[in-house]
Amino acid sequence: MSEIPRSMDYAMSKAVAVNADTNLRQFASNNGTTFSPTVNEIRINVAADGFLDGTKSYLYFTINNLNGTAGEALVLDNDALCWIDQIRVESQGSVLERLERSAVYTNLKGRWQDGVGQVLARNAKMGGPVSAASVGNDGLSLDEGTASTFACKLPLGMLNAHHGRAIPAGGSFDIVIRVNATAAQCFKWESNGATAFSITNPRFYAPVYRVDSPEVMSEYSQALQERGIMWSGDVVKTYINSQTAGAGPKTAQINDRSLSLKSLITVVRSSAIVAAANSNSVGSSQLLGVTQMRYIISGQNYPQDTVQYSTTDPGRLYEEAQKALAKDGETYCEPTCSRALFVATDLTGQGILAVDLKRFDDEKLMMTGMNTASTAAPNLLEITGDANAVAADITTFAICDSTFVLDGRGTITASA
Repeated sequence: MSEIPRSMDYAMSKAVAVNADTNLRQFASNNGTTFSPTVNEIRINVAADGFLDGTKSYLYFTINNLNGTAGEALVLDNDALCWIDQIRVESQGSVLERLERSAVYTNLKGRWQDGVGQVLARNAKMGGPVSAASVGNDGLSLDEGTASTFACKLPLGMLNAHHGRAIPAGGSFDIVIRVNATAAQCFKWESNGATAFSITNPRFYAPVYRVDSPEVMSEYSQALQERGIMWSGDVVKTYINSQTAGAGPKTAQINDRSLSLKSLITVVRSSAIVAAANSNSVGSSQLLGVTQMRYIISGQNYPQDTVQYSTTDPGRLYEEAQKALAKDGETYCEPTCSRALFVATDLTGQGILAVDLKRFDDEKLMMTGMNTASTAAPNLLEITGDANAVAADITTFAICDSTFVLDGRGTITASA
């Protein structure tokens, strides 16, 4: 049986959208307008009178360089979210999502998922590095006594749901953002002794849809009362360790307990670089001294054979990183990290450790990762290093599926 091509199939057309009104809503912080490492918790209540489109949402705020003397500029450590230590989503006292070391993870997403086209947008809206064949760690520079305002997408699974699902009507939640209490780690400072800054007027913007069809809303209300409304997204759990200098195997405890663990990504940051105010404390990561690595989950090696690494043999690690950081339903991400930056051992370094644990790369499927919640067996990262290995902070991000449910009482729950 022959068929005509899509270009000639005039019977095929788009369905007509339901009648709805859309408004861009602003949600301001309800506990102040000025924040810093000493007044460091921003709380924004989000109570929309409709369906909130988190995929088009952003945080809007101003960074102020409070230093007043020449030679005391600040440089964004990758982008304008580099001052955030933690982001939580709460509903009626329960934590639905918690992202620790948020700035480090935001940099990973920007570096490995955005591709060159999105890098230009990141530079314009978030002060990120200027687009090039590969992108470095320095973002926009703010001179002494100046300020700049940014619009930044938050790296939260609840907002960036699978299939672009909107947050259902009828629920409310709080976005809680914690400023890093160590000012020296918030930016790359021109002077080690001048690290004064503030964040002012943080606001959360998102489109909110109100459906004008009584029939549609009646069906929605019935479903909400009978079984609740469920949606899903990729959330990130954080595990923090450290390593000592010198040769030999180093072990980092992960012990993740997730229903669907999709990937593990580990950032190794030199302790000396993290502590220095005039360095890329957030954005740089080095594989200095690393010779091989493996993740051990429930007694099994992942990947199944140990990954060897050197500055002349980075291919397998880069392969795992490109799969581990792929967007939902995709096999590979679109990185802007070159080979030279991946193997660099100074402030420009961008090397990471990673393993992809997804069984399938299909956006139609849920629970494609490993179930680590069904066992109490330990989960570890084992790094073997030579004499060049330095004392370092080891941060591992576990990407997993999470389901969110809004019930008829307006309560939102999460399970990951």
